[in-house]
Amino acid sequence: MAVTIENNGVSLKITDNGTIRYVLKYQIKEVGIVRDTIIKIDVGQGALNNFYFDQTGVTLPVSVSADDLRDKILAMLQTSISGFSTEVNQNTQITLMQALQSSVTDLSNKITTNMNTAPLTPSLVDESIPNIVYNGFAAPGAKATDAVWSIQKVTKILGITTYQWAGGTTTYTKIWNSRIILIYS
Repeated sequence: MAVTIENNGVSLKITDNGTIRYVLKYQIKEVGIVRDTIIKIDVGQGALNNFYFDQTGVTLPVSVSADDLRDKILAMLQTSISGFSTEVNQNTQITLMQALQSSVTDLSNKITTNMNTAPLTPSLVDESIPNIVYNGFAAPGAKATDAVWSIQKVTKILGITTYQWAGGTTTYTKIWNSRIILIYS
């Protein structure tokens, strides 16, 4: 009968002949010796739900006696676990949340700035091709030869209107004078 008991963070991982069970540490009420070499882990749910092990069959942790095994299990329960609420962990979390707040604020400012500078109406409109309209969006004063345009192609065929963007994106990286040869999606 091979039994292993491992510290698994907030739980003990107990493997008994290939069957694995996890016991949350906070559930364990008592670890004691019942008879000579028999260890009992009491989870406070009645005798049928307790765990009983013969110390001589426990291969991990290695122990020399039932007292030694009991003490090693108790030590697993006392081990400091990262994630528990400590002042250091709380300060670390506060620092991380402040950094996250700063990032969210920066992102919000960038979005607001972009929305305030991005034109809502086209700067240039080309209706020279039947059933196709090219709408060019750019900041005021942009040259048609600069890669600072977002270009929309509006196609109307048999009453169906399709809206597509140059390069499949609304980014301001296209050249207005290249609008006819660009790929739209």
